[in-house]
Amino acid sequence: MLWPPSLDPVIRSQAFHATNGELGLLPEDATSFVAACREDRVEVLGWELWVVDHAWGQQSNWPVPAPGLWCGGIPVKGRNNPAVYGFDGDADEAERQLTSRDLLSEVLREWLPHVRVNFTLGE
Repeated sequence: MLWPPSLDPVIRSQAFHATNGELGLLPEDATSFVAACREDRVEVLGWELWVVDHAWGQQSNWPVPAPGLWCGGIPVKGRNNPAVYGFDGDADEAERQLTSRDLLSEVLREWLPHVRVNFTLGE
């Protein structure tokens, strides 16, 4: 399953759609996604952050523009290398982890428009 059936179509339309059908949600839509998972009894297994419309630059070790693609290296403040944000946990744990993140203070400002949240769901 790629998203819960009761997910608001507006949230789905605002999301980045990966070529395999997975969604990269706007960070502000993540709690609504988790709420829909609870409502539909869809198991949340974890989550990660993506940089959308970028791919991993092998030579630069940095995301490079690539419309329609995504990568998991997130440019963050105070680091020379992008960080990977990936976490395991159920809906409650995912929600705790997400609400404890302060992306505005962690992610380099110019990358914030490209950051999305992806959830791993059970069958």
